Amino acid sequence: MIDKIDASAATDRRHRRGWVLAVAAGVALGVANSTSNVFGSAYGPYTTTPGQGVVWLEYLSAWLGSAGAWALFAFAVGWLSRRPGAAAIWAVLGLLSALVAYYLCDAARGMTDRVAIYPLVFWSLLALLVAPVMAVLGVLAQANTRWSLLPGLLAPLLLVYDAATRPAGPAHVRPWSQWLVYAAAAGLALALTARAAALGGAERAAV
Repeated sequence: MIDKIDASAATDRRHRRGWVLAVAAGVALGVANSTSNVFGSAYGPYTTTPGQGVVWLEYLSAWLGSAGAWALFAFAVGWLSRRPGAAAIWAVLGLLSALVAYYLCDAARGMTDRVAIYPLVFWSLLALLVAPVMAVLGVLAQANTRWSLLPGLLAPLLLVYDAATRPAGPAHVRPWSQWLVYAAAAGLALALTARAAALGGAERAAV
């Protein structure tokens, strides 16, 4: 009985730590995205020369502001948590926290005159749909089998699709902002492929 109680307590602690970390990471994502927008924008409240933004922040903003990057956040939560149910909940909490932090920071720093409620509601509803799916894919991709490559490759494919169909950032940083996303997607795909190949080799050696 004592062992069961101790195991239950340990599970509760893991769950509490998981959602706290997910929320903290989500807030960091939202604040970083808003900060790069506000201080990098060519027409933001902190622009010193109208029409001239901070280029490296504009690139960062284009990356952090893409739907693919936010979906990749949920994928990473799944990869790290390894448990489908917990991963889905933590990914939703993380993305909702990121959205609230993003729009609050935009309003607090004068990028908008008030918290943009309608975009917040729209993206929150989308997060409720997308975050659990991407988190579960992350869990499946993390499994120690070469077949984990199949769900794993959906993440870089999503990045490529999003960058190709919804290029982020101002026109003067494109297409280089898109190529940065493509390079990140290619690097992720190569890393996942190498991992799957190593797992496949280990499976054959064990036979």
